[in-house]
Amino acid sequence: MMQESFRTLEKLASYAKKNNIRIMFNISSYLAKKGINYLRNILKKINVLVLNKEEASILVGKNKIEGLLAKLHKLGPEIVAITDGENGAWVFHDNIVYYGKPNKVKVVETTGAGDAFASSFLSGMIKKNDIEFAIRLGMTNAESVISYHGAKNKLLTYKEALGAMRKRPIKITKREL
Repeated sequence: MMQESFRTLEKLASYAKKNNIRIMFNISSYLAKKGINYLRNILKKINVLVLNKEEASILVGKNKIEGLLAKLHKLGPEIVAITDGENGAWVFHDNIVYYGKPNKVKVVETTGAGDAFASSFLSGMIKKNDIEFAIRLGMTNAESVISYHGAKNKLLTYKEALGAMRKRPIKITKREL
């Protein structure tokens, strides 16, 4: 997302906000390095922000997960999700921090895990509008992807993910921030 592409993204975000269309934004380290001022207009207009801990730290400074979630939330998104590899995933919404504890899986390659989480988290929110379900769906697909070579190998269908969720449930805890 550089130059004209980024300006197009800003226009789309404005259009979506004006027309009550919900947006999820999955930031990259490249964009995080551009800084808050560069991203401020988009962050004010999106509903869901998904990024990894490294990207969050680049954007708002080093901090504990709860601090990162709170700082990012203040920038505009109503839901903020931060992934941290084998440490799990955290989601902040309505002053509640949700934590998904990952299962122990054999890691073959981590490429694509973040994208698998983000796309499946979004799918879960669209299907059920339930943060806990969305975290489980996202983490289940990320766990599948890291178990194989390649960024998209063994990306589960919705039906396959539901079956995997029953076999290897993701434990979710939540607490008020």
